[in-house]
Amino acid sequence: MDIQSLRIFGRVARVLSISSVGTEFQLSPGTISKKLMALEIELGIQLFDRTTRSIRLTDEGRLFLEHARDILAATENALAAIDEGFERVRGRLKVSAPKSIGHLDLGSCFASFLAEYPEIEMQVDLSSRYVNLQEEGYDVAIRTGELSDSTLMARRLFDDPQVITAAPNYLAQHGTPLKPKDLEGHSCLVLGDQWRWKFKRKSSLHMARVRGRVRGNDANLLLRCALEGCGIIHTSRAMVEDALSDGRLKELLKDYDTSTEAAVWAVYPNTKHVPPRLRVFIDFVANWLRHRDRERGPVSMNPRPVAKRTGSQANENGQRPKRPRAA
Repeated sequence: MDIQSLRIFGRVARVLSISSVGTEFQLSPGTISKKLMALEIELGIQLFDRTTRSIRLTDEGRLFLEHARDILAATENALAAIDEGFERVRGRLKVSAPKSIGHLDLGSCFASFLAEYPEIEMQVDLSSRYVNLQEEGYDVAIRTGELSDSTLMARRLFDDPQVITAAPNYLAQHGTPLKPKDLEGHSCLVLGDQWRWKFKRKSSLHMARVRGRVRGNDANLLLRCALEGCGIIHTSRAMVEDALSDGRLKELLKDYDTSTEAAVWAVYPNTKHVPPRLRVFIDFVANWLRHRDRERGPVSMNPRPVAKRTGSQANENGQRPKRPRAA
């Protein structure tokens, strides 16, 4: 049985689009259809119901998909184990990253990585949504902020101190909040579903349930709204450094730590064998960001060089500890 055909079947079953999978695999839609038909002939079952406008899994296709996922996972583990044994760094990486981390200049980072590892290919998708790594075929996702519980592994790449800021004209009109609870009476700019903003002062934890007229899934859009005086924003210090320096924004609640566990993370599936291409990629990005930070001067005021599992702690290489605990 052709492994590539299994991979194609799994992706078509996920996205229900032959043309999209063709683009992903760099194959024509006709070739994708032929591979699916060959797989159906080999299995003796119909995997999909097709019309000129749609495609959907049959009952037999859904049952086969469950077993196909196990086969693909076992195959990936076997290939990773072989590559580890021969220290071969090659293959294709599918990476997800948020649009809001343009200030980190990851394009230059990825270009340097590809120059050092010429046998690696990359597909980088910028998206404001959280992708499902296993179901959507991603090797790794770059994420920011605090991580929610999951079974994924995570490596802290870079501290990402957070600040609360607003434009002077907003503060002149609506007043300046002096404590976290005051934010509940202000118009705040909300990223995604982050309605609760956390703060620390000494050993105390403070919480503000915010609201506002603008909510969005793109940090750059919210930053533009903040600069125009639409409200108060909770964002990465690195994103607003220039605006703070020239007075377009003012930092608020300086006596409170707004960063909590905010960082830039590499998140990847929890598998027995991490492919060498993924291992060197994560190491390279972490080292590149640290080197860039030293050249620009310290951005992080509270460095925490720790890596962890998203559902429990892990060591610096992202390995699972003996006694996991919730993040």
